[in-house]
Formats: sequence, C-alpha cells, structure tokens
Amino acid sequence: MKNITTLSLTIVTFFSGVNSIPPARSAQILIVQNATAEDLFKSALTKSEAGDIQGAIADYTEAIRLNPNYAQAYNKRGIIRGRDLQDYPAAKADFDRAIEIDPNYANAYYNRARVRNFLGDKDGAIGDFQKAADIYQKEGKTQDYQDAMNHIKTLKK
Repeated sequence: MKNITTLSLTIVTFFSGVNSIPPARSAQILIVQNATAEDLFKSALTKSEAGDIQGAIADYTEAIRLNPNYAQAYNKRGIIRGRDLQDYPAAKADFDRAIEIDPNYANAYYNRARVRNFLGDKDGAIGDFQKAADIYQKEGKTQDYQDAMNHIKTLKK
C-alpha cells in the first residue's frame, strides 16, 4: 500500500538589495513512498509546473528507471531538457527513445523536429514535422496537424 502525502508549499524568493518581495507561488508537492513510475510521472509534472526543473528531471529519470519503456516520460523529460535547459542533444536523445518505444507518438516527432531545427538540421526537422502531421491527421487532431504543416511551410522558405 502506498502512502501519499500532499503538502502545500509557498515559495518566496528573496533577492539581496531588492526592497519588494515577488508574489509567492503555491505548489502541490507529492511525497510518495513505494512510488510507481506513474506516481513519479505525476510528481514530475507537478514539479515542472512549479518551476522545479531539476526535481522534475529527477522524477522523470526515476520513472524511466522503473519503466524503461515509458515513452511519455522520455518525451516530457526531453521537453524540459530542450525548453528549459537548452540541452538540445540530450533532448533529442529523449525524443529518439520515445519514438523508438512508440513509433506512432506524434508529439515526440513534433518535439524532436523543434530540437532538430535548433540544432540546424532543417531537413530532419521537416521530416519529423511531416511524420507528426501524418499521425495527427490519422488521429483527427486537425489543429495539431495544421500547426505541424505551418512549421514545414516556414522551414521551406
């Protein structure tokens, strides 16, 4: 049986030399004993939303350790590595693994396309956006399909 405790924390940052205190942020932090990969995934989402990037990466990494085929955890960790840390090679490796696990994971193709673009691999980015668009279209996700197609048009200019 798992014991799950939820704490509400108020995070206040003090800067030396600054007279005003920035508004506090509240975050729900999960403390989980005998956590499953899914528990850690949820905890990582919460930490990411609260701005705890390193904590989120640690939880995604532990979720992956518990379930090496957790494509969503690779994808989410890749997003953080790319968006927040600008570690594009590590982000690409996470998206590569998510796609290896689930070759029909449209969001992983889309995210890898964005990273490939940052890495200067325009042709690879176009190919991944196209693959994502194809999958989105099959899934009936019209807005996501159109977004991917717009990225392709922009890259082809």
